[in-house]
Amino acid sequence: MAQVSVRTLRYYDELGLLRPRWTDPETGHRWYAPDQLHRLHRILALRDLGVALADIGRLLDEGVSGEELRGILLLRRAEASERVALEAERLIRVEARLQLLTEKDGPDYDVFVKGVQGIWAAVLSERVADVTEIADAHGRLWPRIHAAMDVCGIERAGPSVAVETPTADPAWPIQLTAAVPIPEGTVIDGNGITTSVIPELGRAATTVITGDPEFEGPDFDGGWNALRRWAKTTAEMGTGEFRELYLDCDGPRTSWVVEVQMVLS
Repeated sequence: MAQVSVRTLRYYDELGLLRPRWTDPETGHRWYAPDQLHRLHRILALRDLGVALADIGRLLDEGVSGEELRGILLLRRAEASERVALEAERLIRVEARLQLLTEKDGPDYDVFVKGVQGIWAAVLSERVADVTEIADAHGRLWPRIHAAMDVCGIERAGPSVAVETPTADPAWPIQLTAAVPIPEGTVIDGNGITTSVIPELGRAATTVITGDPEFEGPDFDGGWNALRRWAKTTAEMGTGEFRELYLDCDGPRTSWVVEVQMVLS
């Protein structure tokens, strides 16, 4: 009558939610009285609203007040709204991935949104006038940091990070920061090199690129373009800050593994 399976009725019996009026000691068959259908309907109605079975038992057996029931339902509503929002965001990401797959043939970039931990690092920064000058700036910054660390006898404590942030100066619109993680609390101060925290990120769109013989190393442009297309498709907004995390760059460029990160607002 209630369209409930035998398995569900047995489970409700085990939980004490709906005991049969009588159980045949020989066959184990459970017998229910017509007036128990009302209790079963209440269980099913509350379950349909997302109320946990433990709360349902308390509601039915302890005579919980209407105000308490309202509080339980408000919590369920908030949880359901959060699930709907999460699934809506997932659908947007699925649509973005489908669009990226159909745009053109080429490398398939997996874009993943995550938080990024902060690091204590030896840092050195330089302002550049254009993105075409970034490569040369890399060539100047990293050797100076590594030389200072060698002088101080400090070992690297993790993958290095390059951070690109926008500036308010139209003549030098990009600040490039090279950062090498070092043991926390270690200090280097001199020749423009300081120690500070590279801040954590709440949300960043990320993808991993690897060494490609065609580009004599990782295809950085391909990775960045994939992130930009993903952001456009998902209507995500970036802060203007970009990072490169050099996961494995100790060998030849064709063996490099780099994670590129677009900071999201």
